[in-house]
Amino acid sequence: MTWGVWERTVGRDDLVPPELLLETMRGLGYTATELGPPGYFTPQLLERHEMALVGGFAPLRFEDQSAFRDDIETWLEPVIEILRATDARGPVVLAGSEHDGPHEPPDTAYFDRVNAAVERCRARDVPVVFHHHAGTSVESPIEIEALLAHTDVGICYDTGHALVGGGDPLEVARMCKGRIEHLHLKDVDPSKLALPLDLAWEEGIFCPFGEGAVDFDAVLAELNGYDGWTVLEQDRVAVRVEDLAAVRAVEASNLEMIERRES
Repeated sequence: MTWGVWERTVGRDDLVPPELLLETMRGLGYTATELGPPGYFTPQLLERHEMALVGGFAPLRFEDQSAFRDDIETWLEPVIEILRATDARGPVVLAGSEHDGPHEPPDTAYFDRVNAAVERCRARDVPVVFHHHAGTSVESPIEIEALLAHTDVGICYDTGHALVGGGDPLEVARMCKGRIEHLHLKDVDPSKLALPLDLAWEEGIFCPFGEGAVDFDAVLAELNGYDGWTVLEQDRVAVRVEDLAAVRAVEASNLEMIERRES
C-alpha cells in the first residue's frame, strides 16, 4: 500500500521538501510511493529512505501525433528510466492529457498511439498500465470500454476518477475486472461534481476517505483477489510545509480505514 504524489504540482516552488515528505510517509508506515512530479524524487533519495518506487505517472497527448512524439521524450522516457533504475517494481501509469472543455471521443489513431507507448515500455521490460482519468479522452464508461476493446494494456483503476468521469465506481470496477493491474483509491465530495474540473481540483473534490460518495466496501469486495499495489490518494493542488501536520492526520485516517476493510 502506497501514498501517491500528485503531478499537478509541477513547477511549484512551495512544495514540501521531498526528504520531509518521505520521512512523513515512513512515519505512517508506508514503504512505497509513486514518482510524483518529474525530478521530485530521485532513486538515491528513495533508497536512502528505504522507499520502493511502484509507479510513475506519464500523461501523454495521444490525440496529436506531433505532441505525442514530444511527450515521449519529455514524459515517458524519463519515467521509464527511473523505474528501470529502481528495479521496475511498479508500472508506468499512462494517461491522456487533460482537456480544457468537452472533447471528441478517442479514435483509432488515439489507441494506436496508446499501443505504441505500451510497446515502448514492454520493450524495456518495464510494466505499464493505463489510467482512466477525468478530463481526458478516456474518462467515461463508454470511453473506458473503447480502450479495453482497442488495447491489451492493464488498467490502473481509480475509484475517484471513475466517479468524476461520469461513472459508477463499482460498475467501472466490474467493467475492468480481469485487466486491473494497479489500484488508486480516492473518495469524492459529491457537492463539487458540478464544478469545472480546474476549480474542482482547487476546491478539494477528493475528500478524506469515508466522507464522500465512494462505496469502498462494495468496491473492495468486487476487487477481492487483487494482489497488486494499492495507492491511497487525496489529490491536493499544493501541500506546503505548514499543511503537512493536517495532511498527515488525514492520511493516517485514510490508511486506517482501508486497512480495517481489507483485514
